[in-house]
Amino acid sequence: MTDPTSLDELELMLRSDAHKALAAVRTRLDVLEIDRDTVAYQRLLLVKGAAQSQLGDTEDGARVVREVKAWAEARDETELLAHSHRRLSALFRRVGDPALMLEHAVAAVDLLDADTADPVRADHLLGLADALGASGSYQESVARYREASLLADRSGRRYLQLAVLNNLAFTLYEAGLTDEAVTIGEQLRAELQRDGQVMMRHYGETIARTLMAVGRYDEAAAVLAPLCENGGADVNGEDCDGLVLALLALAEVRRMTGAFDRAQEALHRAHRLGEAYALNGRLIEILREQAELFAAQDRYREAFETFRDFHRADLELRAAERDSRAQTLNAIFEAAEARRSSDYFRELSVRDPLTGLHNRRHVDARLGELLDADPEPLTIGLVDLDHFKRINDTRSHAVGDEVLRRVAVLLQRAAERVEGGLAARIGGEEFLVLLPGVPPEAGVDVLEDLRREVSGQDWSEVTEGIPVTTSIGVAHAPGDARDYSALLKVADQNLYVAKDGGRDRVSA
Repeated sequence: MTDPTSLDELELMLRSDAHKALAAVRTRLDVLEIDRDTVAYQRLLLVKGAAQSQLGDTEDGARVVREVKAWAEARDETELLAHSHRRLSALFRRVGDPALMLEHAVAAVDLLDADTADPVRADHLLGLADALGASGSYQESVARYREASLLADRSGRRYLQLAVLNNLAFTLYEAGLTDEAVTIGEQLRAELQRDGQVMMRHYGETIARTLMAVGRYDEAAAVLAPLCENGGADVNGEDCDGLVLALLALAEVRRMTGAFDRAQEALHRAHRLGEAYALNGRLIEILREQAELFAAQDRYREAFETFRDFHRADLELRAAERDSRAQTLNAIFEAAEARRSSDYFRELSVRDPLTGLHNRRHVDARLGELLDADPEPLTIGLVDLDHFKRINDTRSHAVGDEVLRRVAVLLQRAAERVEGGLAARIGGEEFLVLLPGVPPEAGVDVLEDLRREVSGQDWSEVTEGIPVTTSIGVAHAPGDARDYSALLKVADQNLYVAKDGGRDRVSA
């Protein structure tokens, strides 16, 4: 018995109908007699794992993809290994880990050789562009999208051309380049209409987000509402993540237009799907939008409590991701040119592009190392900028970015007072300072000096009269805790004590 569907067609099917791809590959694995110790069989397994993860079976899908990767590494099957890294990068995007997403995307591109076909190289460059955008490296991301676009046009693969437009529009939106994002989004919508294609949810969510960014809320809602009408995840072969994202965007646009009850309805549906398919990263996004919805209705206590839950869930998720992080980059880059790319992108993967500080990925690893070492005093400070949203909302995101950059300089200066000290941006307006070898009293002194230095700066030329202050929650090891998550939890609790106490203070 033979199956007319080629491996290339199965892999392409993943983009248009993951359910169909999974069914087809299962048929081939069950019916056809294929030697398991061959590239052909392993490629089938790779499609199976990728389809499973797209459809919500994330854990087993990841296991299958990792097993294929291990098989390819053991046999030096470079092309298959590149495809494995590409699938892992997409998987980590789905579960919300931009650091691992970038690691695997860099590896996927670097493993390609000069004879790689244009569509494959375009797809891998698209994955790298996505990962760079998710890590905040927007300029690098756009450059990779342009490269992928040229290859997609040259190959004539329509699915790649549309994917580049979609992902480029979303990255421009995330970078705050709203006019450019709307232009690309409108181009995407026009080309879909010209082709007569049914709009996929991830395309619709992108187009809606760009419209929302320029205040065209009614148009955004008109795009999203039809995509969310079906209650299940299996629409046009799309995965559950697409529906959750569309529902999140619909909830936000309804909140912005005052349709609070309908916004809550969309959020409830998104939450049910997120729990059913274990989309932990999306569940955290849902918590944040829920807090915004409560605040919009003047339900401030519920908004505060939900935002606190969001913050803690985010911390816990990042800690869990650190424990499962695969250490693969050092074994990947062999050629001198590849090594130079490796060094560059590896540094990107541990640095926050806006402030230049280390990012969450690096500080997670460093804090874990310090806690695993011989017991020595360690002070950490969880630093949050007070009322930062007011600066973004009333001055601009550009002003907010400049404030973050200037605060980062002060944080770095404070960290450098201690041998081995480290300052990192771990999300939004939140930072972490590690002070190894520093006992509690001395650690509080360093962080008090930092707080005073931030509030004592002349911010008038930047924020036009809005003060910039910090609240800092402190924790100590081994006194407060020696476990990674427990130590961060203590710092987080003390941060909220500082905020409840009036802000612009250090709480230990």
